Amino acid sequence: MKKTLCTLFLILSIILPFNVIEAHPGRTDANGGHTCRTNCEKWGLQYGEYHYHNGGKSSNGSSSSHASGSSKPSSNSNPQSKQTVAPTVQKKTIVAVDKGYVFSSPYDSNAITSLWYGYEIKDLGSEYEGYAFIEQGYISKSLLAQYAVIKAKTVNVQADKGYFFSTPSASSLNRGYAVKGTAVTIVGEGNGFYYGSTKDANGNTLVGFISKTVAY
Repeated sequence: MKKTLCTLFLILSIILPFNVIEAHPGRTDANGGHTCRTNCEKWGLQYGEYHYHNGGKSSNGSSSSHASGSSKPSSNSNPQSKQTVAPTVQKKTIVAVDKGYVFSSPYDSNAITSLWYGYEIKDLGSEYEGYAFIEQGYISKSLLAQYAVIKAKTVNVQADKGYFFSTPSASSLNRGYAVKGTAVTIVGEGNGFYYGSTKDANGNTLVGFISKTVAY
């Protein structure tokens, strides 16, 4: 009888193979894992934690003894630094003499026209050094001045006499002066000077460059 039982047990062990699982109870799914529901703390798990047994495969094919939480891709915590763009400075070029003669060619001796002080020109590009090519023809750059455009404002002459110059330089031609307290409308600046207009002591319009140390 005992011999018969041994033989039967041997046959059953061959026909019905089994896996020895050294882990807590619970059936595994098709991936070789399951959710812990019993004695989870004993096995170092949290209640409801999904994990694998016997080299089970995760959905991406990698083996794991415990299911790890889905990891989020690390985001760049350092956003791109904003680049500060310097504001564009608009500049204007004007005729800086009372009569700015214009020629059809720099080599001509006879002017085809003349432009007045403060006339705004646009240099279209000249192949001749020292000359600007404008709509009317060629004009010497020595007769021109430039300033940066600013928001129009009003300043007052602080000296007894506030002199206006043809260019932003005290060594250029003196165009006249306004007395102390006179308001000056400013539309540009350059080289420590304002560019604007006012009325002189006789009530005549005065246009030119006045030092920022004199009018403010």
